[in-house]
Amino acid sequence: MRTETIGDATLYHGDCLEILPTLGKVDAVVTDPPYASGGFTEAAKKSSGGMGNRSETRQRDGWFAGDSMTTAGISWLLREVAVRVFDLLPPGGTILMFTDWRMIGHLAPVIESARYRYQNLIVWNKGVAGLGAGFRTQHELGILFAKGTPTYYSVANGNVLTVPRIPSGEKEHQTEKPVELIRPIVETLSPPDGTILDPFMGSGTTGVACANLGRKFIGIEIEPKYFDIACRRIEDAYKQPRLFDEPKPQPVPQELGL
Repeated sequence: MRTETIGDATLYHGDCLEILPTLGKVDAVVTDPPYASGGFTEAAKKSSGGMGNRSETRQRDGWFAGDSMTTAGISWLLREVAVRVFDLLPPGGTILMFTDWRMIGHLAPVIESARYRYQNLIVWNKGVAGLGAGFRTQHELGILFAKGTPTYYSVANGNVLTVPRIPSGEKEHQTEKPVELIRPIVETLSPPDGTILDPFMGSGTTGVACANLGRKFIGIEIEPKYFDIACRRIEDAYKQPRLFDEPKPQPVPQELGL
């Protein structure tokens, strides 16, 4: 296992099921695990080549471990993660887990069975529909669970977040989420000095959002390529001004009588 400390971020290269029992307390989990939803049958899922991504993108970037799991496989994995995270969370702690419409009906009861309350459904509206025919996909979903009654730290956000997707040529991971999507989630689910855990760190977007906002971050990634990308992106984020350090605009005094 390889460990890197960058600012307030601690990054682990390895299997999250092995690493989670070694961790201390966190305030919330924000993660984007494999969707394993590349087809309508189990055989199609196992042979999936990229869950709707362009073939040239897959040829350039490859794919990633776990996305060709069956429904039973990904359900078992995510429930096991939820079980191991339970004792890391305080009462009111939360898990936000991205998925898509194919898998939500399977995963919601699986995570509930690990002693969580199914609390909300977050919709990422990408603004523009993707490829395909008919009702082309324009959104992804985040299922929110709480350890008891949830604790929230912001009332500024609704459960529909409209943020443009990252252009294909700019992604460093096949399923990379925009930092602008993750920031309001981090703000809502953790206090200003809180700690966010991501057991499926990928290219480190949640860690970048935490660096921007001054949250501590713990990330785990099993693939060496994406672990290295995450380290670089988070290190770059710490070189930039943090959002809460930016000077606030001062009110312009008005003349009397106006």
